[in-house]
Amino acid sequence: MTLACLMLTPLRRAYFSILRAITLLLLLLPFLVAPGTAAAAEVFEVVISGVEGRMLENVEAALAIPHGLVRDGRVEPVWARRFARQARDKAVLSLEPFGYYAPEVTTDLASQDDGSYRLTVTIIPGDPARITQSRILLSGPGAEQARLKLLVTNFPLVTGDPLRHDFYETGKGQLLATATDLGYLDARFVRHEVRLNRELKQAEIDLELDTGPQYSFGEVSFHGAEDFPEPVLRRYLAFNSGEPFVESKLSLTQANLFDADKFRSAKVVAERDQAKDQAVPVRIELEPMPRYQLRPGLGYGTDTGPRASLRFRDTNTFHLGHELQADILYAQLRQTLTGRYLVPLTSKLESLMAFSLQYDREVNDIFDTSVLSTEASLTHGFAKGYKTTFFVNLSRESYQVGEEESRTTTLVMPGVRFGQRRWKFNSPGRPSDGYFWQIEVRGSSAALGSDVSLLQGMINSSAIVRLPWQTQLILRAEGGTTWQNEFNDLPASMRFFAGGDQSVRGYGYKSLGPEDSNGDVIGGSHLAVGSVELERQIGPDWSLALFYDSGNAFDDLNNIDLAHGTGIGVRRHTPIGPIKLDLARQLGNSDNSFRIHLSVGFGW
Repeated sequence: MTLACLMLTPLRRAYFSILRAITLLLLLLPFLVAPGTAAAAEVFEVVISGVEGRMLENVEAALAIPHGLVRDGRVEPVWARRFARQARDKAVLSLEPFGYYAPEVTTDLASQDDGSYRLTVTIIPGDPARITQSRILLSGPGAEQARLKLLVTNFPLVTGDPLRHDFYETGKGQLLATATDLGYLDARFVRHEVRLNRELKQAEIDLELDTGPQYSFGEVSFHGAEDFPEPVLRRYLAFNSGEPFVESKLSLTQANLFDADKFRSAKVVAERDQAKDQAVPVRIELEPMPRYQLRPGLGYGTDTGPRASLRFRDTNTFHLGHELQADILYAQLRQTLTGRYLVPLTSKLESLMAFSLQYDREVNDIFDTSVLSTEASLTHGFAKGYKTTFFVNLSRESYQVGEEESRTTTLVMPGVRFGQRRWKFNSPGRPSDGYFWQIEVRGSSAALGSDVSLLQGMINSSAIVRLPWQTQLILRAEGGTTWQNEFNDLPASMRFFAGGDQSVRGYGYKSLGPEDSNGDVIGGSHLAVGSVELERQIGPDWSLALFYDSGNAFDDLNNIDLAHGTGIGVRRHTPIGPIKLDLARQLGNSDNSFRIHLSVGFGW
């Protein structure tokens, strides 16, 4: 639901003024610089010619205006002349990493009538020192590893190349990091020389990596969580005993244990000093959270009105590592009671069986529905965040939509969900970039005991793309389609609607879709919704947003009438997610009305 629907001409003008101002702010903020830096650049200018790209960047960094040269907006002449004398040597040294050891550098310091100074630095790089011999060798037990041999073949410097020290260090780093990643923890360079003849401008590389023996993961021991079965704890391991030792898998294991939300602390330690036959034992120290947890929450949303929630968790039911959850949500327009029992499977971290029972009641301007359902599901987790869930849902729904007669429908629906979730977080509850997508197909048949035969497919996706200047591009798309002979037999909870905080902003909650002869929205067989949002951070916990939404529910794939909305928003980021305030405007309608969308939530 919305708080207001405003259509006054003065407010429209104010809206567009704010929109233009925020757009200008988003464009200009990245180019703003600190006042002190700007003032120094105005009175003392360094002009460099003769080089470009990374070489120019290196020279500019070497010739950065030192502290004390400009005081109170005025150049100190003594400091200026001293800096000019040092500029040539600094420029020469800054070019050596790129192989230029004998460049011609001239400097000229000139004072202006207004008291400012200009230092002109002219560079003729000349010819770089070039590689005349490159000897890159592998030795030790890992010398035949394909990944290491490929790095040797593709080493960044070959005979004839200019001597680039950054390329050399990059190649060395890749070799050592890859050897360590393959479990060669004692890998080291027994020779690492760059022999330079400055007069002849020639260089020779002599590099040899001795891998040493390959280490593996040894036995894993758990301490401090004796109440949990060890096979359940082992689900969180990102490695198996006997695999090559990889340091990053220890961090991933620790992250898995924290993400389980069952442990106050988790410490994963590789006891390398206890290694036997290159097998490194791993010790995991855990401090469990209280087994029983009760988490209340309060919030507000213009779609649902005020809301309160309560979640109960038993994180180790029957001391088997199972989990029992019970959730109560009471909102102005919706009430939900849910119970879940989760049985972890020992094969994969995200593999589990789940059984649920749910009652859901929703009353709004479009429909009145109550659903009692139960579901059994089997989820199997794959690498890189992929998950597949097979489920069977049994539901009984009583509903009324618009002027239709009240109905009660029983459905037995098997289905499958397949998707992937990969987010990166800079802080709790605030992803910096990543994506999520999920496809679901479900259906019912009279042969299974359902009152209605149907097949329904849905897709839901979102992505965050990190842009320069503390800006994010947020994309969202949702779609669905239904194959069913008689639309009126479709329960309200399975019809598609659009509009609202999480759909097309500028329109009321589920106010978009096909209408009956009385003009009442009754939902559609198909759905298409998309959103593009640009969010710019303006403080540690604040950001501004510009957005454009489009979509609708419809019955005819050949006759799609999309609704459009655009607007501006303010975000206050918290550990449990953003608090959003959006001012949205409808597009393409005769009234082009405004609507405020507010979403506020917190838990403890």
